[in-house]
Amino acid sequence: RMATCVLAPALRAVGAAPGATRRTRRASWVSQHAPKQGRVASRVCLARRVASRKVFVIRSDAANEKTEVSASVSTDEFGSFETDTRLGAVFPIISASAVFMAAWVFGPFPGSAYTGIQSHDLWLTGIYEYFRFDEIFGPTSLITKYAEAGRVPALAHAVPGAIWCLLAPLQLHPKSRSIWNGALHRNGGTAMLTAAAFLMAGYAVIDVNNLFADTHDFGGNVGTVSSVIDGFIATKTATTLGENWTPTPFNVVGVRGVAVWFIGTGVATGIAAKKKQFNSHRRWAVRHVGAGLWVACQRPVYSAIRAGAAGLGGTGLVGHETAFGDLAFADAFYVASYVTTLAFFGFAEFVARGTWANETREESDVRDE
Repeated sequence: RMATCVLAPALRAVGAAPGATRRTRRASWVSQHAPKQGRVASRVCLARRVASRKVFVIRSDAANEKTEVSASVSTDEFGSFETDTRLGAVFPIISASAVFMAAWVFGPFPGSAYTGIQSHDLWLTGIYEYFRFDEIFGPTSLITKYAEAGRVPALAHAVPGAIWCLLAPLQLHPKSRSIWNGALHRNGGTAMLTAAAFLMAGYAVIDVNNLFADTHDFGGNVGTVSSVIDGFIATKTATTLGENWTPTPFNVVGVRGVAVWFIGTGVATGIAAKKKQFNSHRRWAVRHVGAGLWVACQRPVYSAIRAGAAGLGGTGLVGHETAFGDLAFADAFYVASYVTTLAFFGFAEFVARGTWANETREESDVRDE
């Protein structure tokens, strides 16, 4: 009787503890309703020992799991790509593309940030045509046409675009999440999404002014791929919408679709971060970078295609028009765009669908820290 009375409070506390098993709760109930008999008291003592061991095991397992999570987080936070090998594999491409775009915008040639400044545009045109780049890489208007809309495209699109590119590798690098207790990553993310908003406002100005390469620089040539697709759509819709109806060109639909995806992934990235849904935030951030950084890679790919075509034309292996005509420029420009867009979208999805060490971490635990 005395044992039952003494053990009852302890067993009730164990039964109410978080993680208590069914057997533990049963022992607690016995302590409250047991008859005053020594044999029952012995059973209660046994139940108390079993319950104590169960609770100890539960707490030990929880401590071990927490230690393992902390170790994985520490490894990730101190800048190792071992916790995210897929991101580590493509990170050099991301970094190189970002640096290239910054040099393209802020460097002296072509210096997109200075487009619209008359002295710069005259100097750029002189250099470009002196070295006969207009015969190899396309008309000078490819790099000066934004001046037709004043300084707005340069200041509202090129400059924030370069800033966005430079922030992309910084934000994706694991170490950014540990510097200054995460303040660098949070503020960098805010700056990156702000830059994205500005550069899309600048894109809207470019779109409204119809400064697309096919209509403005290539004499209306949209490239072989787009011509085939546009012709097929026009044929299929002529019977229902009439022959006078002209569908929006495939290239224009494509670039506007990419713009919508860029905006959507940026919004999703910000919302997930705000809600502290970090696994979702990581995936959308990677997709957002892929949706915008392809532009940086498109330029060297286009230049490489054009250099190859010029080499073939210069040696007489292909005709002059085939190598240097407007259609040749359009084909090279848009094939480079298709290839780099698909590559960057594919790389982004490859990384987003991969697993990383922090995925095992409960997001509620992160919010509580």
